[in-house]
Amino acid sequence: MQDQKRITIKDVARETGLALSTVSNALAGKSLVKPETRAYVLAAAERLGYRASIVARSLRAQRSFAFGVLIEDVANPSASAFVRGVEDVALGAGYTILLGNTDGDLERQVNAMRALIDRQVDGLVLISQHLDDERVRELLSRVPAVLVQRRHPRVTLDYVGSDNVGGLNEALRYVWRIGHRRVGFVTGPLMSSSAQERLAAFRATAAELGLADTESLIFQGRYSFEMGLTAAGFFSGLREPPSCIFASNDVNAIGLIQGLSERGIQVPRDISVVGLDDIELAAIKAVDLTTIRLEKRAIGAAAARLLLKRIDEPDRAPETLILPTQLVVRGTTAPLHVG
Repeated sequence: MQDQKRITIKDVARETGLALSTVSNALAGKSLVKPETRAYVLAAAERLGYRASIVARSLRAQRSFAFGVLIEDVANPSASAFVRGVEDVALGAGYTILLGNTDGDLERQVNAMRALIDRQVDGLVLISQHLDDERVRELLSRVPAVLVQRRHPRVTLDYVGSDNVGGLNEALRYVWRIGHRRVGFVTGPLMSSSAQERLAAFRATAAELGLADTESLIFQGRYSFEMGLTAAGFFSGLREPPSCIFASNDVNAIGLIQGLSERGIQVPRDISVVGLDDIELAAIKAVDLTTIRLEKRAIGAAAARLLLKRIDEPDRAPETLILPTQLVVRGTTAPLHVG
């Protein structure tokens, strides 16, 4: 019986009464097949339970139909949103993704890149990865790649990121309007171009607004809950603490709020806090975090589309896409209370 054997493209051709070449082109999504014909073939394939052989498809196209995706920290809630965006586009184009977690470690990243290239992935998406290393740059020369949220002047590749300057500018002007004049800032890891851009934007806008003691209120940190706890100790120990603190990301902000609470400092009554990312946890009532929203899933999707384009057009000029951010005001910021 037909349902006891693997359904082939010949079965689909027999079912539709179309030529084998027409069915093959329709299943491959080629533009020479009319849309109504392709829909007819896809409906028949679905009805029969036809599944294309990835091995045969790969041999015909000389591709693996797989992307390698590297993330910095699988525990970071933001990572899943970036990956979902990549996967949305990849799956729609008939690709699978192979995911690697590097924990921000250069050696792990190099090993992961080598392993993915050895598996003959068609391209790489590097989300917040190291770039200032000759081994990384050599590996990037072997395969199409797109950079996400971290770039480097010596690496000329397609890049997708968020509007770091616009996001910090909007948020800092908001807290200034509600009365804050001493604003602290917890940086991300300064090896990251995004962290550098955000720090530069913070300094520039703070100077324009005339905020007090900006340099003494900058704490060099990382994107972690533990660093938020540490930053809370630093700021609370100052002779004149800031009235508002910007955290490097939402997880960092939650750690900061926890650390301040442990020292008897209430948010936002005593100190306002602003995060960055807008992870799902930020919106729950117990957290209610004011934050700068990054369109993470859209960034991931844009990166995947650029990678597909790069695979098809390897010699085109590199593109840079910067997606807008949005300030989301919630309960961790309040007008400065004087007196």
